[in-house]
Formats: sequence, structure tokens, C-alpha cells
Amino acid sequence: MAPKKNRLIRAAGVFLEAVFIAAVLATMASASVVYSLDDCLEIASHMHPGVAGAEASVASSRGRLAQTAAADRLTVDGTVSTARSDSGTGARSAYSAGANASVRLYDANRNKYSLDASRATLSATELEAEHTTSGIRAGVKSAYLILLLSYETERQREDSVEAFSMHLEQARGFYEAGSKPWYDVTKAEVDLGNAQMSLAEASSNLRNARASLANAMGLDPSEDFDIERSTLDIFSVPNEAIRDAEELAVESRPDYLASALKMDAGRATLSAEARSDAAVITLSGGYGGSAVDSFDFGAEWNTRVNMSIPIADGGAAKARADIARANVTSLESSREKLRQDILLEVSRAKSDIEKARERIRISGLTLLHAEENRKLAEGRYEAGVGTALEVTDALVSYTDAILASRQAEIDLQTAIVNLERAIGLEFGR
Repeated sequence: MAPKKNRLIRAAGVFLEAVFIAAVLATMASASVVYSLDDCLEIASHMHPGVAGAEASVASSRGRLAQTAAADRLTVDGTVSTARSDSGTGARSAYSAGANASVRLYDANRNKYSLDASRATLSATELEAEHTTSGIRAGVKSAYLILLLSYETERQREDSVEAFSMHLEQARGFYEAGSKPWYDVTKAEVDLGNAQMSLAEASSNLRNARASLANAMGLDPSEDFDIERSTLDIFSVPNEAIRDAEELAVESRPDYLASALKMDAGRATLSAEARSDAAVITLSGGYGGSAVDSFDFGAEWNTRVNMSIPIADGGAAKARADIARANVTSLESSREKLRQDILLEVSRAKSDIEKARERIRISGLTLLHAEENRKLAEGRYEAGVGTALEVTDALVSYTDAILASRQAEIDLQTAIVNLERAIGLEFGR
């Protein structure tokens, strides 16, 4: 009965080996290019659609500023016309040409405040574009870290498969020598199958992590590339930055600085709308001429000063001022809400850094203990006094301890990236 059962289990084992080998080969296939973290960040700065969108917003704000500034500048337009008529006494041709110019002399500084609002809006948009870029860089860093962890996880799963394969061969040898029961062989085969499935899952997760990094860079998720297998300890943060994180955030965070500029723009807009009922004085003049049947033009010129005084607009000016005033209040509330959110982000990131550092310390001790238990369990089994279950538990605990240690390292790195994002500064490597 045992040999028949053995053949069935071995057949299942062959199938599982084929599955995980195919997955591993797909993952290990030669990629077309290898990117460093700096390469990934550089690609994102050119390829990510969020960057293009931010640049377009800045260009739009710059265009609105130029449009507002044009209202105070001299404007000139020219006209040329020709007409031909026949009243029954003969056809006649008429020609005219001229140029007109105008410039605003006075508007109670309404356009000046509009210019101030446009300038503040442009500066705010530039800072928001910087914040967008910062977010994209943080996303790339986080995705890069996850991919590094995925590589490490796959490597540990490969080591686990190798360890369980060796244990299976050992169990078979003991069984054939008559020193261990058939149960040890079947358990070792099941353990190997589980390890192979874990490896296949790790390989799948690795492919997903690569696709996520491609997306973070603004590339197609199917893009074929690899990354440098650097250590998991990439980023660092000065202790003084952690200590002064809240103060740094309100001083450096681009979107918070932009919120102040938006308030300036709102107040300037309110000042402009408050002058909607002020008089507007313009100076204009023209020069031109006309002729009939020939191009013998008779030239003339004119100049005039116009003053326009709003008398009644049905309350439109007051309504615009009320809207601008309410917008300033809304911007003040939004700025305070943003300040609170930033401080919460900073607090969470600092807490995550502290927690990750403690996890690294504890996981290091756990890993040492798990390694000692693994060696002890393997030695006891080889000596014939241990059980297969002890070996399995020790191997699984050892692999889990390694992965927990690596996860803690990645958690620390991710927390540092999150603190960078929360403060609005990059600490470097």
C-alpha cells in the first residue's frame, strides 16, 4: 500500500514542481533593462502623467496672469475696408483705412489687485506642482521598496524549497534504512509542496510589485524591466528632523505654503471686486483716412478721454464681493484643516518610524532564536531523536522570522518616505 501511495504523492510532487518552476522561470527571464532608484525617479519626472498635468496647470496660471496684465497695456487695432456701389448713375468705389489705440488711465486699482491675485495664484500653482512631484517621487520610492521586499521574499521562498527538498531526501533515506516511518516521507513531500506553492505565490507577487512600480513611474504595467538588488536600508532620517518634524512641515510643505498664497489671492480678488463700482477712465485715439474712386485718401485723427461710472447693476457688484469674501473665509478654513492633517501625517510617520525600529530590534532577536531552533531540530532529526514535525516547524519559523525581519526593515524605510512626504523635504540616502 505504501509504494502505491508513494507513487501518487510523487506524481503530485512532480506536478507542483512543474508549476513553481514555470513561475520562477517567468520571473527570472532576462529583463531588457535594469533601473536604479535614481533611474526610476528620473523616468517618473518625465513620464508620469501627473507631472504633465501639474506643468499644464502652471502654464494655464501663467497665461491668466499675462491676460490680466494686458488689461493695463496699450492696445492698438487697425481696420481696412473697401466697398463698391451703383446708384444708377454709375459705379463708385470707396476705401478707408485707419488705426485706433486705447489705454486705461484709472480704475481705482481694480486691475492691480487682480494682478496681485493672479501672481499669488501662479505661485500657489507652482508650489502645488512641486507637491504633486513630491507625491509622485514618494510613490516611486514606496513601490521600489515593495519590489525589493518581493525579491527578498522570493529568494527566501526558494531557500525554503531547497531546505524542504533536502529534508525530503533525508526522510526517504531514513525510511529506506528503516529508522523512520513512512509518515515522515509523506509529511516531507507535503511540506515541500506547500513551500513550492508559497514560492509560486511569491513570484506572482513579485510580478505585481514590478507592475506597480511601472505604474508609479508612469510606464505601462507590462513594461519589461528589472531593478538593482540593493540592500533594504536605502533611506535615513536625521534625528533632528524627527524632533523638529512638525515645525519643518509648516515651514516647508509645498501645499501648505500654497494655501497661504491662495488666501493672498482671495484677499486681492476681494479688494478688486470691492472696487467694481469705481469709475474707469480710458484714453483713446485714432488716425485714418478714406477715399472714393481713387486712392487719394483724406486723412484725419481724433483723441478722446472716456470716463465710465457704474450707476446701477442690479446688485451684481455686491454679489461678487460677497462671493469673494466667502471664498476668503473658506480658504482660511481649508488652510487650518490642511495644517491639522499635515500634523497628523507627521505624527503617524514618526510613530511608524519608532515602531519599525523596535520591530527591527525584536525581529533580529527572534531570527537568532529561530536559527538556533532550526539547527537544533535538524540535528535532533539526523541523530534519530527528533520528529519530522519539529523540523517542519523549525524551518517554517526560521523562514517566517527572516521575512518578518525584512518586512520590519521595509516598514522603517516606508515610514521615512512617508515622513519626507509629510514634511515636504527629502532627507537623501
